[in-house]
Amino acid sequence: MKLLPYESYEIHTALTLEEAFTLLQSDVEPKKWLRFSRRHKTFEGEVSWEGFKITRIIHYRNSFLPIIRGRFKQGELGLNVNVRMHLHPFVIAFMCFWLGGVGLGICMMGEGIVSGQTDFSPFLLVPFGMLLFVWLMVSGGFWSEAKKTKVLLHDILLPKGTTSEQDGAADIFHR
Repeated sequence: MKLLPYESYEIHTALTLEEAFTLLQSDVEPKKWLRFSRRHKTFEGEVSWEGFKITRIIHYRNSFLPIIRGRFKQGELGLNVNVRMHLHPFVIAFMCFWLGGVGLGICMMGEGIVSGQTDFSPFLLVPFGMLLFVWLMVSGGFWSEAKKTKVLLHDILLPKGTTSEQDGAADIFHR
C-alpha cells in the first residue's frame, strides 16, 4: 500500500477515441450539488475529447473520495488512457493544516522532554495515536474508493469481448 493517497496508472484498450468517449459519456452525468434520487449514472463530472474529470456518485459521506482525471492518447494498437486519482485540494489543505498542528504539538512536547521541563508520561503518546488514526482514516477512505473506481473504469473501457479484455492484467499499467 502506498503512503500517500495518490494513484496513477494507464489503461490500454482496443477502443477508438470515439467509442471510449461515448462509453464514458453514457456513464457520466453533470455534477449536482444536491442529489435526491437514487436513479443516476455511475459517475458525475465532465468528459471531453481530450479526457475526463469525474468522481463516483455515492450515497454516503466520504471526504476522501478520489477525483479521477484521465487523458486519452492514441496508441499504436488502440487507445491509451492515463488515469490519475487524487484527493480534493481542499481536503489536502485541511489535512496539512490539521496534521501540521499535531506535528507542532509533538515538537513542543519533544523539546520539553529533551530540556527536562516535562517528564515522560503515556499521555504524551496521544498525538502519535492521532497521527496514526488520521492516516488510517484518509488511507481507508481513499483506497477503498480508488479500488472500486478502478474496477468500474476497467469495465467501461474494456468491454466484454474486446481483445484487450482477454489479456487480463496486461491492460492496466501502474506508473
